[in-house]
Order: sequence, then structure tokens, then C-alpha cells
Amino acid sequence: MPSGFSAKDNKALVAACLACQKITPTALMISLAGAENGRPKYSAVCLSCANNGWRPPGFSGLYQPRYE
Repeated sequence: MPSGFSAKDNKALVAACLACQKITPTALMISLAGAENGRPKYSAVCLSCANNGWRPPGFSGLYQPRYE
């Protein structure tokens, strides 16, 4: 039975991917840390963009691909 708290099916829990600008459920997004002017900056991107290699400026970490 679907939960009312599931982000995947809840139309109110969506955000825009910074890389492709598509509106995506938050359950299918990830936050990647980069740097801007020497300060950390977090970018919310969809799993598709992250798995295809998009990284924010200043990214210096590891990313293990996740699949939907």
C-alpha cells in the first residue's frame, strides 16, 4: 500500500535538478557538495545527472552511482 509520506508518489515533494532543470521527486535526487569562493556549496541534482557524471564546481569527493 502506498504511503502518503513517500516522496516518490507525493506531488508536493519535488525539486528542480540543478543540472538539467527538470522537476523531480526528492526521493530521486541527491545533494553533491562543491565549493564556491572557498566555501562549501551543496547542489541538488537528480540521480540520472549524477550517474551520468555531472558534478558541481569544486567537487572533490567520491560518488557511488545509485539507481532508481
